[in-house]
Amino acid sequence: MSHVPRVQSHEIHAEELGDTTLTLPPAGLVLGSGQAGALVVRLFRSDPVRICVVSGGQLAQLIAYRALAVGAHVTVVTDAVAAWGRLVSAVPRGPAWLTVLPTGARVTAAGSLSRPSLVIDATRDHQALPRWEQGAWQTFVSVQSDLEPADESRLRSSDLLVAQRLEPAAADVARRGFGLAKDRAGWLTQMPNGVLAVAAAGQLAFGQLALSTMEQRLFGGR
Repeated sequence: MSHVPRVQSHEIHAEELGDTTLTLPPAGLVLGSGQAGALVVRLFRSDPVRICVVSGGQLAQLIAYRALAVGAHVTVVTDAVAAWGRLVSAVPRGPAWLTVLPTGARVTAAGSLSRPSLVIDATRDHQALPRWEQGAWQTFVSVQSDLEPADESRLRSSDLLVAQRLEPAAADVARRGFGLAKDRAGWLTQMPNGVLAVAAAGQLAFGQLALSTMEQRLFGGR
């Protein structure tokens, strides 16, 4: 038995459209919400994108889950395949939406406008997909639990940093890597639980993570 939703209708004539305005939400992947509205990143572009995710929790898995929701194919290369088991079980059966591979596996995923590709490297050596092998409509996420001085050059070659609260030394690496103002970068060490930061060259924004019911079951309290 099917149920047809009752949608209230409104009649409008073509001559009235000249005064009609339409405001659309920002395009991209919603990561959180802040005082200025949704914290949105343009995760997929015609040019390859590289992102560094710094978190000791499940932030990379949350990004993967939301990327799947917008129609992307996600490939994960990880030292801990079993840690992704809960997410694998939550993905609908059918076309290969999510592929989890062990360290050393070859990544063959390619992206397109209709089905972009997200490759998540959760290995220690971060060599799952060299830059010269990355293609159009493909975003590469390098996951690490901390930042060290040697990571500064990696950050300089990244388009975005997505992080939860950092230790002062790690925050200073992020500041230098993305050319952030020192007073703004100081907030990276003071973020409460449930808040994340997104940094691009010279820019820094903060947002509160808001988990859906399903996301709470998958990632909440872990």
